[in-house]
Amino acid sequence: MDGIESRPRRGEGTLPETTPLDHTAPEVGALPLRLVRNRPFIFLVLGEGTAGLAFWAYLPLTFSEASFRFHASPRQMAFLLASYSLPFILFNPLQGAVVDRWSPKWLNVCGYVALMIAIPLAMAATSLPWLYGSVFMIGVADAAIQPSRSALTGLLVPRHLLVQANGVLWAAIHLALVIGPLGGGLLQRAYGNETALAVALGVGACSLPFFLLVPDRRPTGARPTMAVRDLGQGFQTAIRERELRLLIGLAAALFLAITSFWALEPVFVRHTLHRGGDALSFLWAAHGLGAFLGAVAVSRIRAGARRELLMVGAGLAALGAGEIAYAGAGMYGVALVGAVFMGTGLSFYFAPAMALIQRVAPERQRGRVTSVFGVLQETVGLTASLTVALVGLAVVTVRPALVGGGIFVAVAGLVGMRAFVRLRRRMGPAWPDAGGDGDRRSPARGGGE
Repeated sequence: MDGIESRPRRGEGTLPETTPLDHTAPEVGALPLRLVRNRPFIFLVLGEGTAGLAFWAYLPLTFSEASFRFHASPRQMAFLLASYSLPFILFNPLQGAVVDRWSPKWLNVCGYVALMIAIPLAMAATSLPWLYGSVFMIGVADAAIQPSRSALTGLLVPRHLLVQANGVLWAAIHLALVIGPLGGGLLQRAYGNETALAVALGVGACSLPFFLLVPDRRPTGARPTMAVRDLGQGFQTAIRERELRLLIGLAAALFLAITSFWALEPVFVRHTLHRGGDALSFLWAAHGLGAFLGAVAVSRIRAGARRELLMVGAGLAALGAGEIAYAGAGMYGVALVGAVFMGTGLSFYFAPAMALIQRVAPERQRGRVTSVFGVLQETVGLTASLTVALVGLAVVTVRPALVGGGIFVAVAGLVGMRAFVRLRRRMGPAWPDAGGDGDRRSPARGGGE
């Protein structure tokens, strides 16, 4: 049989109300065989990992091209990031509603086809507006990819394995974040940007067969005609659920800091570290190494359900510490180490956050709830980018701005961990279980659709 049933067997994946609400760290162990043998999920992992090689090679190559070839200022780098955020904010809510009524598989494929279109635009760039257009197309692509990937994972994997499954998925994505920028940087150094981007395009095309092998699983139940109110339904669910409300606050803090970092990083590398454009790719590879190691650690955590927010808070604290080291020392070697810590922190946000959404949100709303967090991510990111653009930071202020961002996100992570413990104590036996059939609602959660 390809894969596994979408619900856990009797006795699996549920925690009785009398389960002690201890605050110890989750157990760590090997991956369950049911996950390893789930061929549809493995095809999804292989597709995402292969496509990630192209995506993560493309981004630093494009950003270094903007900074080093076209001499983009901090303001222009902020506009480049905004070129991604704006289409994402516009299209992601619509795509989230579509994925809950149509096919997560085919929307995911459409997103990656759009990614393949964006890369030739960067190859043909003769000025910054070409790169703005290319990054705009990436925003359109990611607006389709994020909700469809989240919904598809929830349909392929039972609830009690979601934390580990998302850890495996993000390990593949973050392994690509190591290999993609590293390979792109080496190709850029030897043959130039166009050749590196051409290789990225070819690798990205190789991901499509894996996605086509994933079965076309769709949400069960009635799928009424899409209405305007559907766009707000995911937001209502996110606000109603206590765990998701806390995740909203942590996500906002994270992306306010990390988007500002990404906008200023090329300027920091050029003017503070005094390195060339390929150094940015190598720093992103170090970031990817940390993210890969973190995702592997998450994939081996047993009983991670109901502790996702604790891991998210720890991830923010680790990311903040890494950013402080990265920018504070002003040394390339220390920046590489700081990038590893930042990547580890990000992986402890993404995998547990996606698992939490997939566990808490009703099956027919997973795409829309995921879109809420995607739109939040890019709205905060767009605000940060435009703030940097409007303020017009001088080069000498970039370093203290990055250190300040690291302190901010580290404190937010620690506050989030404390809020999680207090929330869990206050809710007591009403704390939502880790299994169920997708329609059961505990007293701590709202109704279904």
